[in-house]
Amino acid sequence: MTAGPHTVSVLLEEELATFTRAVGVLRRRNFPIKSIAVGPSASPGLARLTIMMQTDPTTANRAARQLEKVVGVHQAAAFPLREGVARELALIKVRADQERYAELLDLALLYKATIVDESADAAILEVSGSEAFIGSFLRAIESFKVVEVARSGAVVLERAPVAVTPLTHTPEAVP
Repeated sequence: MTAGPHTVSVLLEEELATFTRAVGVLRRRNFPIKSIAVGPSASPGLARLTIMMQTDPTTANRAARQLEKVVGVHQAAAFPLREGVARELALIKVRADQERYAELLDLALLYKATIVDESADAAILEVSGSEAFIGSFLRAIESFKVVEVARSGAVVLERAPVAVTPLTHTPEAVP
């Protein structure tokens, strides 16, 4: 089994104690965590904890099984990243000279980034997408003075299963 990006998605109670217990399990077992993101879920009172790991399927499944044992965890599932849709958010504070400000705006437009704050000497850009897309945007704006970067970590939802429609075969009438 080869190591690759895997996601462990956990539904847990929106209590700090539950989150602390879940992270404690991950820390004690030294799982290869790449990023962690937590936020509200569609169910009232429950949060979604998304854990990205660079590991093999066995280790990701073991992490999910360990997390399911934690008091306050309602559900945990592991799946390869390719079976989900992942997005990350980044805020980037950039300094751009007046002469290059139009170039910065062009890059923002190209990457569908939004300027969420600007002052006389800096602008904060918001961009979302896959980890690779965020990395590409950061490389594209390297020629500007990047002051700060804050990234959210990936949030992931498993893709909906593809419904298989059975073929209906109508026997031809025999003459």
